[in-house]
Parts: sequence; C-alpha cells; structure tokens
Amino acid sequence: MAGSRPTLHLIDGKQMTVDEIGVMLGVTRRWLIQRRSQMGGISYQVIVNMFREGRLLTNHDRWPRHLVHGRWMTVQQAAQELDCKPQSIENWRSTNRDKDGNKPTLEAAYDHFKGAPKRGRGKEPEKHRVNGKKMTVREAAEKHGTTVNALRQIMSRHRCSLDAAVKRLEARRTRAAEKAILEILNGR
Repeated sequence: MAGSRPTLHLIDGKQMTVDEIGVMLGVTRRWLIQRRSQMGGISYQVIVNMFREGRLLTNHDRWPRHLVHGRWMTVQQAAQELDCKPQSIENWRSTNRDKDGNKPTLEAAYDHFKGAPKRGRGKEPEKHRVNGKKMTVREAAEKHGTTVNALRQIMSRHRCSLDAAVKRLEARRTRAAEKAILEILNGR
C-alpha cells in the first residue's frame, strides 16, 4: 500500500496498527474489526482490556457483548437478569428499529423490560370435545399417541374438529392394521 499510512491506535501508551494488535493478542485482524463493529465502535484499548480480563474469546463468550449501564453483557445474560427469554429481547429490538433500520441498544431493551410488568404465559389453550371429554390438542395428541402437529394438520387439511381428526386418525390406524394382518395371512 504505497502512499497510505495505516491508522494507529493507542494501546497501553503505544501507537499500534490493527495488525499489530492482532499479533499481540493472537487473533486475526478481521476478528478485531468485527468485534469492534459488534460492540458499537468502541476503542481497541477496551477490546484489549476485555481480552486480558478473559471476557473475550473464551469458551463462554460465544455471543457479542453489549455495554449496559457500565457492564458488558450478552443478550442471554440480560434476559436471565430480567427473567425473560432472549427471544423476547431480540423481538423487541427488531420491532422497535429507528427510521434508518438500526436496532435499539441492548441498554434500551434492558430499560424497557426492567420496568415492564411481567406477562403470563399467554391465553389458555382451547378445549375441544373429543369422544365426550373436554381436552386440548396437546392432551388429545398424548392420549392417542401422535403429535400436536399431526392432529393440527389433519384438522386444517380436512377442515374438521379435533374430534373428527382423532376419529380419522383412528380409522387410518385401523385400516393400516387390517392391511398388515391381511399381508401376514397372505404370506407376503
């Protein structure tokens, strides 16, 4: 690169290039640049300090860390502190983007969830009458040895009730059993 000077960064009182910082830490230039970008453009000195403290590139540092009220944490750690799911935080960040399409910071999400009232598990599952008994789709699936998805698929495909879906499933199993018995009897 004739004519262009590499950008120098102050690390421990010494001017260093990104390549030199990478050699010092034993990581690639690309990793350093990506990590800096993920962390909102922080200084390389902060990255070096975090690396030395064992907070970067360890087995436990699979996810990017964000600065939240002076502490570096992952979305998973924030969710654990807030007693919610990481998906809830990420969903909130995705739906509350600014006009340029950027997600809000984890700190903003942390503040939102910190003051938010705890929600329940959602609405109770609907109960259907199956063979004269009230039960949910999940309960029917467990009782009849199938999956929730299989029952829902039958209900959707045939536009029928849960009771009718269970009867279809039982009829199909009966036909399959009869066919298997006939094959045995016919010597196949």
